[in-house]
Amino acid sequence: MTETIRPWSIYEARLSAGSAGRIPLEMAFAMLVSDRVGVEAYELLDIFSAPSDDGDNDIMRELVRLEAELMSEEILNGNLSTFARPIGGGGIIALKPDIWEIDEPLDRFAVAALNIEHWMDAQAQPTHRIFVGEEQFKKWASDLLRPESFGVEDVDQIFDPFGHDLKLSAQNAAMDQHGDSNPSSNQTISSDPPGVGPKLLKLPAVKEMVSLSRSSIYGKIAEKTFPEQSKIGGGSFWLESEIVQWIKENAYKSRA
Repeated sequence: MTETIRPWSIYEARLSAGSAGRIPLEMAFAMLVSDRVGVEAYELLDIFSAPSDDGDNDIMRELVRLEAELMSEEILNGNLSTFARPIGGGGIIALKPDIWEIDEPLDRFAVAALNIEHWMDAQAQPTHRIFVGEEQFKKWASDLLRPESFGVEDVDQIFDPFGHDLKLSAQNAAMDQHGDSNPSSNQTISSDPPGVGPKLLKLPAVKEMVSLSRSSIYGKIAEKTFPEQSKIGGGSFWLESEIVQWIKENAYKSRA
């Protein structure tokens, strides 16, 4: 069975493509780019569909491409094992690292699938979905993404790469660290009673509040002129109070 997959569309909606002891390639890669680049999975389609502009989208495309090269190198070096399963279901097969000897790994990450017989041809209709070994990814990601360890078995709780409604699924991870077994469903993360603790924002909300592009925000963070994000679970979050204070300070400076 073959299937036409529009590049990056697989990152827009969660797919029920689980496999025992393995996680879908798109979920693993979504976690990587979210943590290291600051791009949410559902943004990838828009970023790669936009025309070249020597601006934000071009910068983001290059950063995502570098992450694809990083992960493919780990696969080639044998540090991450990959597997394939026929589209629609069937037996799992292990992929030899040599199958990742391709000029542009980004094309494969864009569809998280390959044509098993014509694996060198990025234009060939995909026949198999790709998975990553869970235990190996757990070890690699916990060292690479953030200092605290985490389990890939908890990936759906700490990271929601396909959440268009921007649910703060990292809330569960944060409350688990405090021993709270009864987390709230509100979109704030707090160790205090509901409605009392600090509210956390994700990047799209921050962009809307300050009317700045993604690259401008991260540029100002590098210059230490903008509040720095915090890593919670698998995502980046800003304190709303710090963003509001930054807005007030800049409004005051503009009037001075």
